[in-house]
Amino acid sequence: MEPVFCENCIKIDSSLYFYQIIDGRNLLLIVLFAKVILNVLILSTKRSILPSLIGYFCISLSLMDLALFVNVLIVSCFKTCTVLGTQIGNHHVCLLLQIFSSMYSVLHFPIFILSGLDFYLNLPHRDKPISTSQKILYIFTITLLWFGAIVYVFEIHSLHPSLKAVLYYYLYQCDVTISIQSHFLSILILLTVILVTIFCWSGLRSLVRSLKVISYLEEVVVICSHSNAWLQSHSAKKQLLTNITMCFLLTWSPFVLLQLTVVLIWAPLPAYMDLNVPWLCFMNSFLIGAIYWLRYGEISQDIISLFPDGFCHWKFCHVQQVFTADEKGWIPVKEDNESKILIA
Repeated sequence: MEPVFCENCIKIDSSLYFYQIIDGRNLLLIVLFAKVILNVLILSTKRSILPSLIGYFCISLSLMDLALFVNVLIVSCFKTCTVLGTQIGNHHVCLLLQIFSSMYSVLHFPIFILSGLDFYLNLPHRDKPISTSQKILYIFTITLLWFGAIVYVFEIHSLHPSLKAVLYYYLYQCDVTISIQSHFLSILILLTVILVTIFCWSGLRSLVRSLKVISYLEEVVVICSHSNAWLQSHSAKKQLLTNITMCFLLTWSPFVLLQLTVVLIWAPLPAYMDLNVPWLCFMNSFLIGAIYWLRYGEISQDIISLFPDGFCHWKFCHVQQVFTADEKGWIPVKEDNESKILIA
């Protein structure tokens, strides 16, 4: 019999091979490497976030991301080898992804609650550098969090399906955990931001109408002002909440829109990508803004500039002040017909 050639079969095989090369281990390595580089860039340029519990957790998460990337790289390099009688393959890469994803998926709410408690207790006392005992407490807490996540993966949570019995020839067949905690936490934060925005809508509208963008020393500064009539008809605490909301939205509005899109379409992001340093920085700014407003009156103006946040400029969220700049920094000058604030 003559061999039968099938052009469609050749095309299918070629497409599968192309999918395996582009969307398999190579693409996974590129994504993991990009995440590692992004972690390094953020933590090296936004170092003010580091002296806090969430800052220490960002460092530990960066190390875990690096460990995941290195392990996947090692497995990919030895994909044709046999170690201890076991053939190295895609199922080992899938096992790594499942383990790390299962650990990441249970850490969103714990770090959110613990970081909020840390800011509530320590934010009014930021005029003093964190002590050695506090650093040890941070390290112990982070270690306990990761240990609890590991125990959850290997003792409580059963990986499904069992990788000892299943071989994955293509990585798209890998069943990776999706973090439900991340979705619910995103919904909680977005609902809070939306409700606060509605509550402060009149003040935000007056600020937006008076927006002025200027450039000073190669830096962009946004100046907003409230009318005297608005200031006289609202309490100082609502003025502060309006300014905090404006500062937060000006800084994080693209990320808020991204999170809103992810929540609305219920995007099934794998947990090893869902928990990342930019998301933690967003959470950090949200918690600082919330605690700053809740503990209004207990936080002096000198401490505000020491908040552990490399994105939002909370020291400019003042009312009934006009700020200008000189060589020594931002200083108050005479009042104008309208009370102005510097947002960023």
